[in-house]
Amino acid sequence: MSRECDKKISSRKRLCYPATIRRNPPHPYATGKANFDPETVLKRISVAAGWFHSIAKDRMTMHDTISPVRKRSGGFSMIELSIVMIIIGLIIAGGITAYTPSMRQALKNKNETIVRHAVEALVGYGGAHKYLPSSIANTGVINSVQDAQMSTLQYAYDTNLTTANTVCNRDSTNLTVQVLKSDGSVNFSVSNVAFVIWSMGYDGATSNAKTTGAIAAATTYSIPLYQEGTTSDDLVGWATMSELKAAAGCGGSSLKILASSLPVGSVGSTYGTVTFTPDGGLAPYYWCVEFPDATRSAKLTFTATAGVTPETAFGVCTDPASVGSTLTMTGNAVFASTDQGGPYDFVVYLKDANAYKVSRRFSLHVNQ
Repeated sequence: MSRECDKKISSRKRLCYPATIRRNPPHPYATGKANFDPETVLKRISVAAGWFHSIAKDRMTMHDTISPVRKRSGGFSMIELSIVMIIIGLIIAGGITAYTPSMRQALKNKNETIVRHAVEALVGYGGAHKYLPSSIANTGVINSVQDAQMSTLQYAYDTNLTTANTVCNRDSTNLTVQVLKSDGSVNFSVSNVAFVIWSMGYDGATSNAKTTGAIAAATTYSIPLYQEGTTSDDLVGWATMSELKAAAGCGGSSLKILASSLPVGSVGSTYGTVTFTPDGGLAPYYWCVEFPDATRSAKLTFTATAGVTPETAFGVCTDPASVGSTLTMTGNAVFASTDQGGPYDFVVYLKDANAYKVSRRFSLHVNQ
């Protein structure tokens, strides 16, 4: 190592400094040209320690060789101590600056874990109880309601899923998630999302103004590509209805219309009684019937809690409104020879309290 010596201290003994320190070059972290690593820090501490030791050795030699008249008590001047403290401070500052990206990456990893565990906990809760909680605060549903920055996790859910026994009764929701590319275009979309939960990330702000709480209308959440240090650093998790229903052990369609095969009608006889029964869903139930063949439908009576008048065209029952726990179809007149034949198709519609709607087509035959 090259050294520069200060000749002003003593004519008998030169006090030498390492040239790299004496010249005080620009600090590499101030210029943004250095990559921090532990080996570099150790080397710099070693340099500072060596210089400090050189000063101490030289001061001791001077103390022993100067005349008694100039002898003073041992120790370091404030200037010497200040220089050492500045060097140590620069080393520490450089280390902190270099560690900042690592610290942010660690926070991101922790937030990803927290959000993933929150999603798993909510799916487990929904599967066990057949509905979602309306809040995650102070409910014990998830272990941690705060992210790594101690900010509260944000939670949004379809408003139809917080009533008892609703998970198995629905297939669609109001929530859609769009995951974006770096240019802002849509990478892929996920429909029928049951809930969304997210950490606001390092900056503590929600990206794309996502709404929390109950979602009662069609809503799309756009999730931008993760960008550290911006509002696009949210960590977002979600679960779909299919995932929630799988956890709840729901099988097949949420709501069904049960009915045995229709008996064949006979000319000269009135038709028997057929009962249509809801399977699944949530009461109260609402019915509607489409029977375009007015001649045959006139010889049949449909009844829920009250009478149900069949619509005379297909595609009309957009909103079933006749309430009833079941729907019955009963003959009210004798089939004539002109009624012989078939099939005479009709469609029965069923809607439950959650506005989930299903339909089923039936065919009536009349024999001689």
